[in-house]
Amino acid sequence: MCNYENKTDKKALFELAKALKHFYNLDNMKMHPGDLHTAGVAEKLVRGIIEDNGYTASYLKRRGTRLFRFRR
Repeated sequence: MCNYENKTDKKALFELAKALKHFYNLDNMKMHPGDLHTAGVAEKLVRGIIEDNGYTASYLKRRGTRLFRFRR
């Protein structure tokens, strides 16, 4: 029997949000165009998971990673 939930746990979303800061660091690095495209797709997938659960992620150097709930 599967043990799937209807919504992703906020702790899991926060861990995904923390991974987004590493994509910001890739902007200044030299990368093969194909690798750069693949990294962009991966970033969009992670953002999509977070946004599909009603949150948006923000990273600021001084404040760290934060999750904000969408207002409905």
